[in-house]
Amino acid sequence: MCDQGWTNRLTFRWAAATTWACKALLVLMSIAPAQAQDKFRLGDDDQWKKQQSADPESPAGQLQTARRELAAGELNDAADRTDDWIERYPNHPLLVEAHLLRGDIHVAERDYFKSLYEYEKVIRGYPASEQFHTALEREFEVARLFAAGMKRRLWGMRVLPAGEEAEEIFIRIQERSPGSQIGEKASIALGDYYFNEGEMDTALEAYNLFLLNYPRSNFRERALLRLIQASLATFKGPRFDSTGLIEAAQRLRQFQQEFPASAERVGAEALLVRIEESLALKTYFAAQWYQQRNERVSAVYMYHRVVKDYPDTGAAREAIRRLRELGTPIDGPTAADDAKAGDISPDAAKSDTDKNGTDSATQDKSDATEDSGGQP
Repeated sequence: MCDQGWTNRLTFRWAAATTWACKALLVLMSIAPAQAQDKFRLGDDDQWKKQQSADPESPAGQLQTARRELAAGELNDAADRTDDWIERYPNHPLLVEAHLLRGDIHVAERDYFKSLYEYEKVIRGYPASEQFHTALEREFEVARLFAAGMKRRLWGMRVLPAGEEAEEIFIRIQERSPGSQIGEKASIALGDYYFNEGEMDTALEAYNLFLLNYPRSNFRERALLRLIQASLATFKGPRFDSTGLIEAAQRLRQFQQEFPASAERVGAEALLVRIEESLALKTYFAAQWYQQRNERVSAVYMYHRVVKDYPDTGAAREAIRRLRELGTPIDGPTAADDAKAGDISPDAAKSDTDKNGTDSATQDKSDATEDSGGQP
């Protein structure tokens, strides 16, 4: 039953990625026909006038013919004509358009990796041209295809993963066009790529950088939510570092302030309660660690911290019981609250601690005194 459910989830994700990739492909394919359309210019009489077509034998006319062939789906003829043009006119002012056109032909042939070579020639060789930003947009769309699972060709078959190429392109676009709209899209796409690949630590860096560089972005809500999810995913349990939990709680409160409706929809308050329970549990386990080693003063101190810092949690009520066993005065919940304790039974907590005693004994005592928590 579990195997079938897992298979269904994989099938759904692959179908979703494939659908998205096809849509992106259609966007890319629609570029070339648009370039082949007639051009108009606004005249002095405020009327649009069709521009004269170039001489078919001239360099400009040959490129125009290649665009028409591309729009008509005559890819071999368009490719041959453009290759001949680039070889014949290596210093022509329209060379930048020829390289852009050759890249578009590769896209139409679904040879996305080769198209990147042509777009790179435009970006590196003509950074001041109007085609520079067009080439960046083309590369971004190819990178999105690679990030969605599209593979590179090897001997005519798509077998080579291209995720690393997508990552590199997203980074380069941000470096080449910082602060721009395409740079913003590349920044959030890079974070999403790391998140989808399960690289949560790297995703945290990417989303934090995005929020720093684009504080007023339309993607801010999405970045904040992904940042919270990635922070929670870095937490491995109450016996480990709780930095991810603490950062998630801080970001959750920020998310509640900026997007209250969305915070209510995702259950932010309930999630904060679970985070607090986990933080309390971690401090409680640290107190147990000291108690098992007969370090009474440290154990009492840590139990008091549980009661003081997390008074409404099950760990706090269990800490009160431990303090009474040790014959220590209690500052915290009332006896009535103590009577309700049941979230963590003494026997269960002791059994859990004994079961992991070998690992716990090897922990540094400074780690045991961390103010941190457990899996929400």
